[in-house]
Amino acid sequence: MIEVSILRRVIIEMDISNIRKNEPLSKHSTFGVGGLAKYFFEASDIDDVPEIIAWVESQGMRYFVMGIGSNILFKDSGFDGLVVKITAKKISAEGDTVIADAGAPIAAVAKFACDNDRGGMEEFISLPGTVGGAVYGNAGCFWKEVSDVLTRGWVLKDGKLTEVDSDYFKFKYRWSALKDSHEILLKAAFRTEGGCEKSRMKDVLAVRREKQPWGKTAGCFFKNPGSTPELSAGFLIDKCGLKGKTVGGAKISMKHANFILNTGDATASDILELADMAKKAVKGQFNIDLDPEIQIIG
Repeated sequence: MIEVSILRRVIIEMDISNIRKNEPLSKHSTFGVGGLAKYFFEASDIDDVPEIIAWVESQGMRYFVMGIGSNILFKDSGFDGLVVKITAKKISAEGDTVIADAGAPIAAVAKFACDNDRGGMEEFISLPGTVGGAVYGNAGCFWKEVSDVLTRGWVLKDGKLTEVDSDYFKFKYRWSALKDSHEILLKAAFRTEGGCEKSRMKDVLAVRREKQPWGKTAGCFFKNPGSTPELSAGFLIDKCGLKGKTVGGAKISMKHANFILNTGDATASDILELADMAKKAVKGQFNIDLDPEIQIIG
């Protein structure tokens, strides 16, 4: 049984002293909800990740790897294992390629490219997550996805950092092969092109501010079931009359019905109950199943 001496052992065996116990996960999610992580480790250097993962696997302990927490809902029960938060965020350029650590915000990568007069990633200035999460879920906005610009990645495969090309991820809408393999992305390389369209970045941010709410949210809760506006999750939930609907401290946004907000004192259970209400309403009225875009962890 893994318990009392685990912190002492990991500190001695790995010379890592910043593992925390009983860490509130609400501090590490843009929803601002969630229980406690039994153990919590921030990896500010990607070289720390293979070692900590190898160690925790040798102990037979559950673990979960995260970035900023912008696409995650931690349950109120917390996580009975180790949560590894990758905060490594180095960004560099090699010719037409921008290389970034998994913990770098994808918006910061877009800005870095633009600052170096490189284009092709302008739309991503409005994405809230990290490189790791963006590749994991093939994040996208304004008709562009990560798969459109990713050229290669470095994943933790069989305990080793392994370089792979973009085909390895078998990208689909809001999906990559990492969701099945559970391998961890540690770095990614993106193709850019000459000349950043700064006006495009300004337009994207303006539209985002106009049409999507800000606050304690994880962005779009559900995947769009179709490719037309009439088959977007937000449109369908709106047609069910659920804008403004609340459960406890959770509320469906009046601005965009696919956004659930924590108005201040929501629990994860409130958010899940409200999401389930929307899912059932859409199924009942349109016979369409909505699938979560966010990860639900606990």
